[in-house]
Amino acid sequence: MRRISSSRRRRLLFTFSAILLSLGLIGATVVAINYDSLRSAYLKFTTLDFEGPGEGEVVVRIDSGDDGLIVTQKLLDAGVIRDFDSFYRHLIENNAVFFPGSFMMKLQMSNKAALDVLSSASNAMTYKVTIPEGYRAVQIFEELSTITGIPAGEFRSVAEDLAGFGIPSEAKTIEGYLFPATYSFDTQATAKDILATMVSRMEKELEELGVPEDKWHSTLTLASIVQREAKLEQDFYKVSRVFANRIAIDMKLETDPTISYSYSGKDMSEVSRAEQIKHGYNTYLIEGLPPGPIASPGALALEATLNPVEGDWLFFVTINLESGETMFSRTLAEHEKYVVLLRQWERENPNWYDN
Repeated sequence: MRRISSSRRRRLLFTFSAILLSLGLIGATVVAINYDSLRSAYLKFTTLDFEGPGEGEVVVRIDSGDDGLIVTQKLLDAGVIRDFDSFYRHLIENNAVFFPGSFMMKLQMSNKAALDVLSSASNAMTYKVTIPEGYRAVQIFEELSTITGIPAGEFRSVAEDLAGFGIPSEAKTIEGYLFPATYSFDTQATAKDILATMVSRMEKELEELGVPEDKWHSTLTLASIVQREAKLEQDFYKVSRVFANRIAIDMKLETDPTISYSYSGKDMSEVSRAEQIKHGYNTYLIEGLPPGPIASPGALALEATLNPVEGDWLFFVTINLESGETMFSRTLAEHEKYVVLLRQWERENPNWYDN
C-alpha cells in the first residue's frame, strides 16, 4: 500500500478545510438573507409604532441633560412607546427638543403623540405657588407645604444651610432672601430645589438693581422694613426716605414691625430692656438697622429702598388702616397731630383689629 507523503497530506487537509469554510460562509449568507427576508415580510403585516393617543397614565421624568437616547429608553421602559429604534428615528427626523420636567403620559402612545407631549414645556406637571410680598419665612414654608405637600419642617431644615444657597455670611437665617413672586415648580422638585430657585431669583433682582454683594444684607434688611410699613405704592418711596433720613442723623428707626417680628405672641412687658437690646430687633432701643430682614421684600420695596424720593420727613403714620392713607411729617409735634387722627379712626372702627 502506497503511503501519502506528509506534504501532500497537508495540502489535502487545507483543501478540505477551505471547502468546509466556504460551505459555512454560504450557510451564514443564506441565514442572513432569510432573516432579512423574514423581517421585511413581518414589517408588511405589523408596525413598530402604537396607534392613537394611548390609554392609562404614567409619569415620565425628563432630567436636564437627557439626550435622545436616554429619553427614548425612558419612554420604552415606561411602556409609552413600542420600539426604541422607531421612536429614536422619529425624533431625529423631527429635530426634537426636550424640556426637563415630569410629564403625564399615556401607555402605548404613537411616536408622534409621545413626542408632541415632550416637545412643549407647558405640558410639564407643575405646582403653581404665589408668595405675597412681605411674607416671613415661616409663612412661606407653610404656603409651600400646603401647595406641594412637602412638610413645612423639611423646608425649615433645608433652609438652615445658608452657605449652600450662597447667602452672605452676615445672614443668620434665610429670612428676606426668598423672593416673593408666582412660581411654577416641577412636581418632583425637592424642598432644596424650591428654596434655591427663590434665593436665586432674589439674587438676580439685587444684581439687576446694581446692588454690590457686600450690600445685599443691609439692603434686604431695610427693604423688608419698608415692605412691612408702606401701604400704598406711592408711599414706599416716602417711607424709604424717612428711614434714610433717620439713619443719616443717627436717629433710631422706631418701627413697630421689627418688634412684632422678634416678639410675636409675647407680652413686651415681660421682656426685659436688656434682653430686647441684646436681641437687636427692638428699633426703639437699638441704633441703626436690626440684625437682618424681617420679611421678604418685593421688587417695589427694593426699588424704593435704593431710590427714595426727595424729602425731609422724619415721621409717618397711617391714619386710615382700611384705605392705607399715610401722613408724613418733619417734626414730632406735627406727627403727634396725625397720631390723633389715627386714634380717632380706631375709635370709629373698634373691631378692626379683630379681623
